[in-house]
Amino acid sequence: MAFPEKVDYVIVGAGIHGLSTAWHLAAKLKAKGKGDGSKIVVIDKDSIAAGASGIACGVVRNNYFQPAMRELMAMCVEVWESDAKNFHYHDVGYMQISPECMENDVAEIYAQQKKYWI
Repeated sequence: MAFPEKVDYVIVGAGIHGLSTAWHLAAKLKAKGKGDGSKIVVIDKDSIAAGASGIACGVVRNNYFQPAMRELMAMCVEVWESDAKNFHYHDVGYMQISPECMENDVAEIYAQQKKYWI
């Protein structure tokens, strides 16, 4: 694929953060009536979702203690599940192993997650 001669936005990285940025940028531009004329290009050294950057570790998780992060992940999962096949989203669940001193924190995380997924 040839790179266009003119683009309005270039996003470097086709991992979860780059693609999310492109998705949200396109949605905001469309909401402002600028969706048809703006060109967003996502570039990556390899290919879309080809592997983890090392920083993001290549997983999607919702096991955050901070309520704001759990809410953000709930919104992201909603988007991914809306077209799981094309987003290559595979919900496999998770298991958490924590020391006994974190039992109350883990129970609180679970209770707060229930309002999003149950």
